[in-house]
Amino acid sequence: MPEQTVIPVKPEIAAHTYCDEALYEALYRRSVEDPEGFWAEQAGRLEWMRFPQTIKSTDFGGDVDIRWFEDGVLNA
Repeated sequence: MPEQTVIPVKPEIAAHTYCDEALYEALYRRSVEDPEGFWAEQAGRLEWMRFPQTIKSTDFGGDVDIRWFEDGVLNA
């Protein structure tokens, strides 16, 4: 297994973050346990012209097809 390189965050940068280790772990756990709910919540942080009704659409038969927020419309 390849060795991982960990680059420490500079203290002056870490002091201005909104996400500490505990919050990161909670967000990660939620994203794994309830991916559609988690990403729907994250999508709510954006301003949509039309909020998506389908958060995640996957098809692993044949060619893999993964779509996120496919029926949503952003002004971008």
